[in-house]
Amino acid sequence: YDPEQNVRAGAHYLSDLLTRFGSNLELALAAYNAGEDAVERYGRHIPPYRETLAYVPSVMKVYQRLMDQAHAS
Repeated sequence: YDPEQNVRAGAHYLSDLLTRFGSNLELALAAYNAGEDAVERYGRHIPPYRETLAYVPSVMKVYQRLMDQAHAS
């Protein structure tokens, strides 16, 4: 119920996923959404789940927009 702790735990988990998947952000996001085992089961590719196939590009779009803004500053 602690938002700060929740964000910290989510960031730590995402960091662990990035390590596990060789800094591949798309695979880490897919694992965050669908589970690590699902990404492994599909040969370290984004699993063909409708939700995950929508989630990864959606998050990547926001990430890219934020990165573009940071570089423009």
